[in-house]
Amino acid sequence: MAPPKSYTLMFTGDVMLGRLIDQLLPTHVHNPDDHSAITRIVAVHPALKTYSPRSPWGSALPFFRAADLNLINLETAVTTLDTPWPNKAFNYRMHPRNLDILKQARIDYVSLANNHTADFGVPGLVDTVRAVQTEGLAFAGAGPCPYRPAVLRLPRVGSSSSSYAGAVAGSSSRSSTSNTSNTGDKEPQYEIHIYSASDHPQAWAQIPQFNFLDYTTATRTRLQKTLLETTTSPRADGVNKKGAAAALKIFSVHWGANYAWRPTAEIRGLAHFLVDECGVDIVHGHSAHHVQGVEVYRGKLILYGCGDFVDDYAVDAEFRNDLGALWRVVVCEDRNAGTAAGLRLQRLEVVPTRCRWFGVEVLEVQDDDHAWVCEKVRELSMELGTAVNAELGRDGQVVVDLG
Repeated sequence: MAPPKSYTLMFTGDVMLGRLIDQLLPTHVHNPDDHSAITRIVAVHPALKTYSPRSPWGSALPFFRAADLNLINLETAVTTLDTPWPNKAFNYRMHPRNLDILKQARIDYVSLANNHTADFGVPGLVDTVRAVQTEGLAFAGAGPCPYRPAVLRLPRVGSSSSSYAGAVAGSSSRSSTSNTSNTGDKEPQYEIHIYSASDHPQAWAQIPQFNFLDYTTATRTRLQKTLLETTTSPRADGVNKKGAAAALKIFSVHWGANYAWRPTAEIRGLAHFLVDECGVDIVHGHSAHHVQGVEVYRGKLILYGCGDFVDDYAVDAEFRNDLGALWRVVVCEDRNAGTAAGLRLQRLEVVPTRCRWFGVEVLEVQDDDHAWVCEKVRELSMELGTAVNAELGRDGQVVVDLG
């Protein structure tokens, strides 16, 4: 019998491709102020004249292309509409054509439940969903069925590895046939279900196309019902397959205050609830703008804050929002999972990165910023009771064994 196969799931924190990044590309939204600002920056940094859809990923691009699935939080609206959400400090948008950036890194899934996808109102949110859907990207957290999961599949099969949240059978350009069992000569396929929600802004709780959550008993009841109900997976042949159990269940959540090193008690309580009562295997947290700790809870993984990954933001000297990471989760086949093979978590690898001039650098071990990220992740994770390996991995990554 062949040894169990392993797969790598790559997570990042916030990917904000609007504003100045959008203006660097030939086709961009109309914004004279942003265009003037980026023109001045390019005059000082002429290397930016060659900025392309590959540029945001920088030296991290090979890591994405080597992963089996790539999952991000897309922290911007994708629309050319000009009317922003009123009384909001920051309103981000990117031109739909620039979603080619995501193709360059083979992004499979984008979380759309965050505090910027509706920056240009409900019409802008509808545009965002339509643009992402048109590009064949899996998504959840917004759209006509924001509570429903995106369904991805391992191994990735060309451009047919996933379906978007709540898709009608046969309607997704990326829908696929159902799982095969771990028998015969066929390679088994595993369904990965990904949900997404955000706890802010409060005003967006009234948007039917947006998955807002709070920390009330009513929300917990809704989450439990949604995450435990039998999933009907859309198939390319138009037939719904009922009763498909997810090999992995992921909850991507935009939560908590900006610039806070430690998750609040209510955030930790909700994370534990998602594991204990909803069967979640990985909680993919983001929003704080900087890295936070990792908790291994009952054999499951809680990433409380994956930080910022790529953007055009000013840098906070204390919280270093320019420093982030690639969060690689290695899973492997579990042949003791019952009548059919499942997947189990094996280890987490945290590869430190830096965003500089609108692009990502994977940090060398000798870089002081590499040590800063490693020490922060180690310190904050150990506070949560997580055992972190003393030695770094071969890519200079922090390693946490999961099972």
